[in-house]
Amino acid sequence: MKNKKGFTLTEILLAVMIVGIIGVALAALTTAASREAGVGRSKILLRNNLSIAMRQLREDIHNSSRVLYVRGRIDSASAGQDIPLLVLAQNIDSNDTAILADVSPTFITYCFEVGPTAAVPEGALSEGTIYRSVSSSFPSDITSQACSGDVFLHNVKFIKPTGSSSDAKYYPVPLFRLSGTDSSYSYDSTSSWRDLGSVLVTKIITERPSQPIVNDVVEETFVLPNGFRVK
Repeated sequence: MKNKKGFTLTEILLAVMIVGIIGVALAALTTAASREAGVGRSKILLRNNLSIAMRQLREDIHNSSRVLYVRGRIDSASAGQDIPLLVLAQNIDSNDTAILADVSPTFITYCFEVGPTAAVPEGALSEGTIYRSVSSSFPSDITSQACSGDVFLHNVKFIKPTGSSSDAKYYPVPLFRLSGTDSSYSYDSTSSWRDLGSVLVTKIITERPSQPIVNDVVEETFVLPNGFRVK
């Protein structure tokens, strides 16, 4: 009777090691694919949210008869602070009079609420929310308005300006400013009317706190109705 040969211990261990290596490789590929799929979904979500938000902003600017306030850059902020970014007026002229007598003026405010973090040091990052509110009352104190209304955009990245506008790393967001200046301007900043141009520049970054971090950026320039004038 012939002896039947089996597998040696070395052969079994070698087979187990090969199967293990293949298993680890497959697990790594599956994990990477799952992570990439999650990143892709997050990017699509951020892009869709930004597209919807910017569509609303374009519509509001297009329908406005006057711009009352542009914030410019945000030099400093603390956790939970409310910062008006832009105030638009519909159906109101430069004399604060309704253009159409049978239609009430409407005032739209975009306001940024800094995320719930500790005091933000210079150049640090934080997230917040931009709100959009609609009112039939003329805003009495634009710069100190509290954020209210509907959420315009979540996960808005806040970056304080560092250095000068000519520096490569100078990229404050969110930014609503008149072309050529980062300063804020409102309808009551001076006693006489003066033109400040008609171009509004906006920059917004949205970011999801995931691993890896996913973000999206939008930069858009608008031509303001009737230019921008302060008095």
